[in-house]
Amino acid sequence: MSETIRLPAEADDRAFFGHPRALAYLVGVEGFWIFSYSGMQFLLTLYMTQRLLLPGHVEHVLGFGLYRSLLEHGGRAMSALEIASQTYGLATGLVYVLPMFGGIIADRWLGRRRTLTIGLVVLVTSFALLSTEAGFLIAIGLMIVGVGLVKLTLISQIGDLYAPNDSRRTQAFAYYLIAANVGSLITPLISGTLAERVGYRYGLATLAVSMGLGLLVYLAGRRSIPADKPQPKAVAENSSPRARWDPRVVAALLLLLVAEVLTYATYNQAFNIFPVWAKAHVDLNILGFEMPVTWFSTLDGLLTIAGALVTVRIWAWQTRRGRELSDATRVVVGCLLTAVAFLSLALGAVASGAGKTSLAPAVGFFLFADPAITWVDTVILATISRAAPRSITSIILGVYYLAVAVGSIADGWLGGFYETMGPTAFWLMHAAIIGAGAAFFFLLQPWLTKALAPSRAPAKPLAEAAPA
Repeated sequence: MSETIRLPAEADDRAFFGHPRALAYLVGVEGFWIFSYSGMQFLLTLYMTQRLLLPGHVEHVLGFGLYRSLLEHGGRAMSALEIASQTYGLATGLVYVLPMFGGIIADRWLGRRRTLTIGLVVLVTSFALLSTEAGFLIAIGLMIVGVGLVKLTLISQIGDLYAPNDSRRTQAFAYYLIAANVGSLITPLISGTLAERVGYRYGLATLAVSMGLGLLVYLAGRRSIPADKPQPKAVAENSSPRARWDPRVVAALLLLLVAEVLTYATYNQAFNIFPVWAKAHVDLNILGFEMPVTWFSTLDGLLTIAGALVTVRIWAWQTRRGRELSDATRVVVGCLLTAVAFLSLALGAVASGAGKTSLAPAVGFFLFADPAITWVDTVILATISRAAPRSITSIILGVYYLAVAVGSIADGWLGGFYETMGPTAFWLMHAAIIGAGAAFFFLLQPWLTKALAPSRAPAKPLAEAAPA
């Protein structure tokens, strides 16, 4: 007689489209905080170069002298764009270093609900300070800490709503991803437009308001969110194929993460240097309407979703015909798409000269770069969830986030070459970097495919491993 598995009491709650009521609050928090973070991401370099670092403003930033000296390392004086680019890289890179520590704090000491609450309060404080010149650097530091406390803790709380055998879990993470994309799509239209048309202070203030709403939503839903569950003791899996792991598998996964570093080091220029270049060299006039440059972020979100849907259809078509590509080959395709995207920008830079080019090269960049994310980032996460030995899956995921951090920091460093190289050479350099990555993985493809060949062990659902 088989044992009946009892679902947790909250699993009987189906008030939110057949899901627990708590899911509505948690995806609401995700939408509001991503609105704030995405808005910061696209506005940061623009804000610093066009206002914060200008004479009459930069003198008000607390600790800026020390911060600048640390960036320059006693070398030549850095330009405002170089400082802004490196600040962008550090801010968007370090947020991927701390989530591991946030998860440890939540699991071992404070609990997930308390950790998430503290993280949201820290983020509200951060975004409130971001719109003040004096508190800018403090705001960036608090944001890094706050994201570290929030990111994985929020994901874990969504997973806690369901029993291990509950098929609704994957649907729940789909709602989570939809909320994140809605937040990132809306923020350029609101915060970006206000920043460019009214003033950066007003655009940045909307980010603080959104973060405050996210905190209120979480506090309102705390009674619906299950209490922290005790961590189960580890169960020996000596008989599992993924317990008896092959060092070649781990080496192959770590090599695959090189693509993650290269992708973030190049693609993230879409939010760092691209807005600066587009504002100066792209004709944003559409039938007499001057389009805010931040609206490209909305285009980025739309094309990322569309690219993912098209890519999934392509993969399904290949599978039906028995022509499914290996994970390594898919990564090669993603790197090549990103290289083509930067070639589009280089052609636009050539066409603009000292003037302006049409929207076509800028739109072309996102048309190729956004689908590439699915071919690289999604493939790597899926490969980790399938092939990583269970005993070290969390460690591999931690290294994945470190790879994202390294790539983001490298993106900020590369952005410092924009002024000295000029737009054409700058975009060609990025095409060459990611193109070299494509060549590297093309050569390693046979070995990687063999090392990462699917085992007979059941795959761990990606949504449970590390949703974006």
